[in-house]
Amino acid sequence: MKTYAMMILGCKVNDYEATYVRENMNKHFKEVDFKDKADIYLIFTCCVTNTAEAKTRKFIHAARRNNPESYIAAIGCLSQIKSDTEVFEDVDLIIGSDHKDKIVELIVEQVKDNLVSEKISEDFEDLYIEAYPTKSRSFLKIEDGCNQFCSYCIIPYSRGRQRSGDHHKILEEARILAKTNREIVLTGIHTGRYDDGEYDLHKLLKDMCEIKGLETIRLSSIEITEINDQIINLMQKNDKIAHHLHIPVQSCDDTILKLMNRPYTIKEYKDRVSYIRKMIPDISISTDLIVGFPNETDELFNNTLNNIKEIGFSFIHVFPYSRKQGTVADKMEGHINPKIKKQRVKDVMELQKQYTRKYHDLFLNRKVKVLIEKSDVDYSYGYSKEYIYTKIKGIHETGKIIDVMIEDTRQEVTGSAVI
Repeated sequence: MKTYAMMILGCKVNDYEATYVRENMNKHFKEVDFKDKADIYLIFTCCVTNTAEAKTRKFIHAARRNNPESYIAAIGCLSQIKSDTEVFEDVDLIIGSDHKDKIVELIVEQVKDNLVSEKISEDFEDLYIEAYPTKSRSFLKIEDGCNQFCSYCIIPYSRGRQRSGDHHKILEEARILAKTNREIVLTGIHTGRYDDGEYDLHKLLKDMCEIKGLETIRLSSIEITEINDQIINLMQKNDKIAHHLHIPVQSCDDTILKLMNRPYTIKEYKDRVSYIRKMIPDISISTDLIVGFPNETDELFNNTLNNIKEIGFSFIHVFPYSRKQGTVADKMEGHINPKIKKQRVKDVMELQKQYTRKYHDLFLNRKVKVLIEKSDVDYSYGYSKEYIYTKIKGIHETGKIIDVMIEDTRQEVTGSAVI
């Protein structure tokens, strides 16, 4: 039997789409590690940062080095926007943001062609998954594309316009996944803008709460403007929905937010976060932050630091601004020195440590529910419903959700299972 290896870069949407491809590849080929010699290599690409593009180049070269005669397929966002560049000159099959349902068929037939649509389809591409490879959580894509056009972002060009899946199909897929996975993470490029006619995200969440066997529903990321009162009220009333919202802020300064073309002011963001915390006091609110955006002076960056202190995120994913050709921000004046951007990342990470610890301290000597993801000789590990990574004494079954009493939050969050 021929072998294949897979490398997944980028977001949870890529992970979901790669899982669909893996499920179908396994019907024809045997999967091996990417470091091993394989007959076929599949690389799911990302275009959000320059680092992701560099990794794509690296893995293409590694695949060709591992087996010069191998068949290499590059799939996804970077493939969509750079298909005709030297990045992919040593690739046999290039697939963009459409046609992922045809990948396996093309590989089986060894068609040496490219599938990059000049105009990305306006229809949602259903990639139905029957089982996720892990026994813990599974991702479920409900939406694709973006209409927002933030000035720094290439995604509307690589993923196309906003479109949503049929809610009947999504619920059916969720029922199948719930047979093997206790937690489902709803994901998309703009998850909060899910829209199937009159059927919105709130209705989808409400119906998912009725699925037998499904214990936790988590939202992967959602914009502050998309968290309506109905969603908050449902989170209050139904403990199946995880008390964690990842709400990208991108900057905590109004001047930079305007340059970024973000649809809110920092006051509007803070006011909404305050309301959410008032309604759900123990909720984890995390965020994405870009530092070193064009024209971000020391003063504007200090505004961001001060607002971070005021908001008090449970954790921050912080990135240095990455210049992307074809975006509005790329053409702006006032680009920041890479050394300054690197230092600003460090400053945010150092500041954030105390707020992460402060949030974890709220749960000291309290009980949380943890999804077990892995174990070693003496401990098990997993995330709580508030997305706190927890180390638990003893060996516990992967994929189970157990009650854990938090006993220490100093260096890492540790606890014991409540019997």
